[in-house]
Amino acid sequence: MSVWSRFVSQHPTRIVFGKELRDAIRDKRSVMAAMSYAFFGPLLMAVAFFFMITQLTDPSDVEIDIKGAEHAPAFVDYLAQRGIVERSKPWPAGQHPITLAIDENWANHIAQAQPTPVTLTADFSSTKQRSDIRRIETALEGYSQQIAYIRLQMRGIDPRVISPIDVVNQDTATKGSRSALIMGSAMIFILMSVFFSGMNVAIDISAGERERNSLELLLSQPLTTQQMVLGKALAASCFAMAGGLLSVVLIPWVFRLLPLHEIGISVVITTADMCLMIAMLLPLALLATALQLFVSFRAKSFKEAQTYISFVLMLPMMVVFGVEFTNTKNPLLYYTPVTGQHQALLDIIKGEAIQWLPLAISSLVTLLLGWIILRFIGRMLASEKVVFGL
Repeated sequence: MSVWSRFVSQHPTRIVFGKELRDAIRDKRSVMAAMSYAFFGPLLMAVAFFFMITQLTDPSDVEIDIKGAEHAPAFVDYLAQRGIVERSKPWPAGQHPITLAIDENWANHIAQAQPTPVTLTADFSSTKQRSDIRRIETALEGYSQQIAYIRLQMRGIDPRVISPIDVVNQDTATKGSRSALIMGSAMIFILMSVFFSGMNVAIDISAGERERNSLELLLSQPLTTQQMVLGKALAASCFAMAGGLLSVVLIPWVFRLLPLHEIGISVVITTADMCLMIAMLLPLALLATALQLFVSFRAKSFKEAQTYISFVLMLPMMVVFGVEFTNTKNPLLYYTPVTGQHQALLDIIKGEAIQWLPLAISSLVTLLLGWIILRFIGRMLASEKVVFGL
């Protein structure tokens, strides 16, 4: 065995790393908890997207109650041509009925070129009926515009006078850029899997060891606190990266099973893209573990550490969700931890060129921040109050 191999095999950091990794792997509950978020998160998201796509592309007729249909047969025929028909069976229990009431003076109002009231009654807050209500409103607007054009023509007026601007939409979006609308939230799951997957292990090897009175025994060994903290961080980071790896592999596979082509979206993630995603998650795994170890060592007990870390995990979630749903376009987002990796993931999904310099700076900043936190934890453990949880 060479001198370097003997040095590495006997280095205190490696010994701590191996010990913590073996202990964590033996704990089947920790392994299952670490992988559960990365495994079930993409599956739940895929199920939600499947029902959303099914609802958006549902070709079936919208059945509603039509009161006063005999007063406006042409209007009812117009609605039927657009898939809005009169309901012939009672509404299911718990579902709010959609009713369209036509005024009995419809014919007189139409003949006199007056507005005629049509009342649409529905639960406009219902998510299940939102697409049906939208289809009805679109049909009503279309018929109203059609009647208005006829009235203008009868008076010798060109209907085009009420449309001074003819907007022509030329959509330059590709299937890849459209996929970012849906896959943007999936990328959040990939990022957060790194934070959630190593959480239980990080708590167990810090606050958990202190409750088992094994932390002071480990500190009595011939190693520095910095070496011990680094070994623990690397062990927990392995679980964080395992969750990230599982998400990177599962999400593209799961989304291939969805009928995204029906809404004009195509998701193509190559093996090279997946390798790049995994590489981007490496510094994030170290930062996530460093934050969790810091909070766990500051907590007085295992349960207290779980509570505090739950609040800490909300911070990156709020940042990423805020950037995603507010559509913020600040160039600084490419250079900061978490948001830098998120922007790079979105570029991969859209099929756009990766901004390598901002990504490299973001990764270095993430590693540096994680290293600073680990160094601070090492200094913390020099205090008896932290070691004994006083």
